[in-house]
Order: sequence, then structure tokens, then C-alpha cells
Amino acid sequence: MSDAAAGSDDHKQALRGVIRGRIRAIKPFAREQRARRLAATVLRAPPLAGARLVLAYRAMGDEISVDEVVRTLAARGVRVAFPRVGDDGSLRLIEIAAPDPLAADHWTTDRFGISAPNPEGVAARRVFAREVDAVIVPGRAFDARGARLGRGKGYYDKLLGRLRPDGRRATIGVCFREQLVDSVAEAPQDRRVAFVAAEGRLIRGARKDRG
Repeated sequence: MSDAAAGSDDHKQALRGVIRGRIRAIKPFAREQRARRLAATVLRAPPLAGARLVLAYRAMGDEISVDEVVRTLAARGVRVAFPRVGDDGSLRLIEIAAPDPLAADHWTTDRFGISAPNPEGVAARRVFAREVDAVIVPGRAFDARGARLGRGKGYYDKLLGRLRPDGRRATIGVCFREQLVDSVAEAPQDRRVAFVAAEGRLIRGARKDRG
């Protein structure tokens, strides 16, 4: 590993620790209110205009919820899919074709103890990255360029690289405002998002090849 790569990894690990503390300080009732504010921001974001299939996620305890976004999209007739980590370590995308995609009978707990779509459910359908029109992307931190800090597994970096070009231009990173930082260190394989939604703010990112 080069000195530059080691420095980038050290920066990312330190930043994850800082963000962990910031999120822990947010009270539960405030998280709910702020998730509603985020939903309003995301739902008016350009990437969702005309999208027919949107990839969303179910929030873990230290992530901002996008459940309201999911329910609104489903009520509008938009198809919604969710990621599930496959046995081979890759992200598999499962559409839940139901009036309420978040109903408990469509969900299970995976081997990591994370809520995941049940691939055997009657409403479940496997979809692929090239079918997705827009992606709502969680992250540990984002900067104004759209650079993203993940959990270190690279799942979303690989996924974003498989999207159609127009799909890559319709990626929305979502976070609490405490997760917006001045700069996220980037490695060559890291992928930026096209927009960042931090509650009431919507920021257009910059293409990586343009800095």
C-alpha cells in the first residue's frame, strides 16, 4: 500500500469515528422530524423526475430514514427496489412490487442482522443495476463535490459503477446535516453521487474527472 493510500484510509477511519459521535448525539424524536424534512427535499430532487424504478434502502440505527420517500414513491406508482448482500458478498437488488413495500411480510433479517428484502417473498423480483433509473444512497459522510464515505466494504462503489450513464447522473446521497464535511478523501475506485440531500439542502456534486 502506498503512503497516499494509507493516508486516505487513516483519514476515512478517523472521519467515521467523528461522524459516529455526531449521529449518536441526535435525539430519537429529532431524527424522525429531520427524516421528514429530508423526504421533502429528496422527493423534489431532479433525479426522481420521471424515474420508474428507484433503488432505496432501509436505514440502520445510525442512518437517516427514507421510509417516507419509499411510501410516497410507491403511492405514485414508482417501482422501488432495495439492496441485499448476497452469499457471494455482492449487492443484489430486490424490487418489492406491493402497495406498501415496507410491510413486514416483505422483509427478513440477513446474516449480518440487518433488515433486508425477502428474496423468496411473493412480491419480490430480482432486478439489475442497468434497470435502475435513480438511486438513493446512504453514507457515513459526504462533501459538496458528491464524494462519499461508506462503511468500507465498497458495495455501493461497485454498484454505482454498474449503472447506466443516466442512472449515474441520478444518484442522491442522503444524510443528516452533521454528516456533511469539508472533504472526503477519495481512492481511484470510489464513486461520487450526483446530488447530496442533507435534510433541507440539495447540493449538486461535481464529476470526479472534473475534480
